[in-house]
Amino acid sequence: MHIDGLTQLFDLLDTLPNPVTLNALAYDDNGIAYDKIVYVNKSFIKTIGYTSEDIPDDRTWFATAYPDTDYQHYISSEWDIAVEKAKAQKTDLIGFPAKVHCKDGEERWFSVTTQLTHTIDDRYRTIVFVQTQSPSEIKLQLDEKSLDLLHEKRLLKTIIDTAPIRIFWKDQEGIYLGCNQAFLHDAGLTDESEIIGKNDYDMVWKKDAKRFREDDRRVRESGIPELSFVERQPQREGKYLMLSTSNVPLIDASGSTIGILGLYQDITKEFEAKEKLIEKDKLLLAQSRQAAMGEMLSMIAHQWRQPLSSMTAVVTTIEVQQTLGTGSMEKLTKQLKIITDQIDYLSRTITDFTNFFKKDKEKKLLQPSELVDHSLALIGKLLENNGIELDLSISCNKPFYTYVNELQHVFINLIKNAADALIEKDQKGKWIRILCKEEDGFITFQFSDNGGGIDVRWKDQVFEPYFSTKHERNGTGLGLYMSKIIIEKHLEGTLSYVNSDVGAVFTTRIQAISAI
Repeated sequence: MHIDGLTQLFDLLDTLPNPVTLNALAYDDNGIAYDKIVYVNKSFIKTIGYTSEDIPDDRTWFATAYPDTDYQHYISSEWDIAVEKAKAQKTDLIGFPAKVHCKDGEERWFSVTTQLTHTIDDRYRTIVFVQTQSPSEIKLQLDEKSLDLLHEKRLLKTIIDTAPIRIFWKDQEGIYLGCNQAFLHDAGLTDESEIIGKNDYDMVWKKDAKRFREDDRRVRESGIPELSFVERQPQREGKYLMLSTSNVPLIDASGSTIGILGLYQDITKEFEAKEKLIEKDKLLLAQSRQAAMGEMLSMIAHQWRQPLSSMTAVVTTIEVQQTLGTGSMEKLTKQLKIITDQIDYLSRTITDFTNFFKKDKEKKLLQPSELVDHSLALIGKLLENNGIELDLSISCNKPFYTYVNELQHVFINLIKNAADALIEKDQKGKWIRILCKEEDGFITFQFSDNGGGIDVRWKDQVFEPYFSTKHERNGTGLGLYMSKIIIEKHLEGTLSYVNSDVGAVFTTRIQAISAI
């Protein structure tokens, strides 16, 4: 065996809690075989006291550990008997009790075991000493063992019955073999004897018995536990509990599945609280959309003002030309074309705003630049009319799946917030920058401005509902809250913000899913 291999083995033996020696087969000058003790582990030195220098071979060990000659012969005989028995039974392990004279002068009892198969190479084997009691002490313990087991059984039953979870176990046929008190309470029973021998069709949840038994069958046949799945358990008077359930196969000593062990927690209160939170978010989303509709009307006014002005000017020109008789068919055709183009623009605007308020039913594939363009088609005129410069840097052209209208809702909120801050500040050189890039499997959109940023006093409240730094007539305080809900709960991304030297920077990260 290589030196490195032995060193690794020595390190391994030192981690074992029991005393162990590593022996190697050797021959003396007369060709007689004996065991050379190559190594003793730390537990051996601590418990028995001898080092490998004290006991270099088995001959020295026998003389040192068993100083009484008669007992030494007895141990030698027991060793030979154990070896022959192991060979007859074709087992790798042999063992027998032995009283060892330790280095501190004390005598201690051990169960001595050796591994006969030479797993390292043909020369090596390990001998393990498991500390135990003398035969008389063992007999005394056997007399007390039944009482101890009874106490342990009662203790285990107390632990199961006081555990803050429901516990039950069934056989291969789905028949209840036992349960704890919490499970009995859910079943409307008072004593464990009332449930033993029954199945789910006999219980208060009999309407769901087929589903419960199918869950059990699946775990029994696969041998794979099913952990922490949520299900509903009917109760009396039409009520029900929401459960977090785990089913695991019951395995006997031979490794065979003999039934099912089930555990569950009542999560009804947590489930109801979560449902209320979902309803609250739905209500806030509806309020946010209603507020957005009001803002959209203002945006439509911005979008339509210039086309309407253009059409009014053209109509006025036509009327003047008709009055003065200076018109011609060629001029009229060009003027009607201008009106037609403006009408088409107004029609597209109506379509854009209508689509914005449609609820997303499924994810759609589109490029990041398209998403930004759609958003700017709705809010671009607001920026233009207020002298806000727009800087776009879209370096990612990879299409990805998303809920288009929901993400567009977020983008418009972020752009509108930046625009409001810039309009309120009324400074020269106002700008909004939109950056898009792909990194680490995510598409990142960044919205920044030079509107001065958000006061550090409000940094922890920015995404709270009904919080707004705008005048009451200009904000509901739902925009950023709902934007975060949409990004993090609906789109499974992140929305965060920091202040730069000149303004606020909002960043969204969304998984770049290109196929579903």
